[in-house]
Amino acid sequence: MKKLAIAFDYGSPRVSFIKEILNGKYEILEACGLDQTRKLLDESFSYLSLLIVDNPSSFKNIDMILKQIHGRNNYMFSLPVLLLSDLELMEKDDRYLNSPVMGIVLTSDSERTILTRVNNSIKLSESISFDAFSDMLKVLPSLIYLKDKNGKYVFCSQKWHHIDESYESIRGKTDFDVRKNKENAILARKSDLQVIESKKGQAYVIKEDGKDGLEYFQIIKEPLTNENDEVYGIIALINNVTESELLRQELREKLIKDPLTGLYNRLYFEELIHQENPNLEYPLTIISADCDDLKKINDEFGHHAGDIYICYARDALLENLPKGSYLFRMGGDEFIAMVQNTNIEQAKQIVDGINESINKFRNPQFELKMSVGSWTLMDKSISLEGGVAKSDEEMYKAKKQHKDASSRYDI
Repeated sequence: MKKLAIAFDYGSPRVSFIKEILNGKYEILEACGLDQTRKLLDESFSYLSLLIVDNPSSFKNIDMILKQIHGRNNYMFSLPVLLLSDLELMEKDDRYLNSPVMGIVLTSDSERTILTRVNNSIKLSESISFDAFSDMLKVLPSLIYLKDKNGKYVFCSQKWHHIDESYESIRGKTDFDVRKNKENAILARKSDLQVIESKKGQAYVIKEDGKDGLEYFQIIKEPLTNENDEVYGIIALINNVTESELLRQELREKLIKDPLTGLYNRLYFEELIHQENPNLEYPLTIISADCDDLKKINDEFGHHAGDIYICYARDALLENLPKGSYLFRMGGDEFIAMVQNTNIEQAKQIVDGINESINKFRNPQFELKMSVGSWTLMDKSISLEGGVAKSDEEMYKAKKQHKDASSRYDI
């Protein structure tokens, strides 16, 4: 409940009259005389919605009080003042009609008239305070905006170079009207609807083309609700998080990439296959590959040679995998590839190409030897884990054939 103060001099008969009208609608604080009024203003100024001064022409030092309020109204909070008078006193009291005094209510006015003037004075003051407050928001690095429940902008604290409108003219327009990036406009409206429907806030990061390259922005949204818990709008904060997002991406890359080969690692492989709906296109071919004799290479020529051997295997695989494929180093000398939109016949051609490429990777110390197998999933009826198991089986068959046909290892 909004707080409303009544200041009066001793022995006023009008205070009971105004309290009877306003009680239950506002929390009323009383101040009798100059000292109590000044104390009340010092303690509660920023919490008060209105001050009513009874018969100002008879109130000692009223000019001092009004001057004090006027000075404070230059800051963030604005306290409007109404004068309480009657027909006999009105001629004397109306000389105080100047800032911050917004009007006079008379004891002869109807209850409805008095309530209307009180409410309108408070609303007007809040509107003025909001305009002043919005000017303050422009100095912040973050952008703040308000929308109604239809997705139309009500307020925007500053200019944003990703919209086609100035922040002053954005009012009444939607993201589709003003956003340069239409995909982000669609995302914004989708998010707005979710916030309104769920009555819960959201936070997400968008990507925009900036003056010096890509920029990333965090959008934080919260619903605005009325006393009936109905959503009437959204308030949002936009922060430029480009620096932290690029750092996050860099750390993420280090987390999911194998430092030796630059390929995705087992961690990312596990994340991908355990996603509820991984974004993979079928038919999907899984290729399993395992280097032969890596331990022997490490033992005879050292781990640096072993690293070269593993990179040879990587290159033989990458040379034959089509665009859009995933290639993982699972650890040691094991690799798995996922090739999208690839049927059984196409998979066979890829495996044949890998086996041909293997023979090209050699140096004076050793040549690459690798076993490769594949399995094609036509749809999602078999899990990715099942497809990997089948692909591994085919790879082990190839490895057994190599061992059966192998001769003495020739350096």
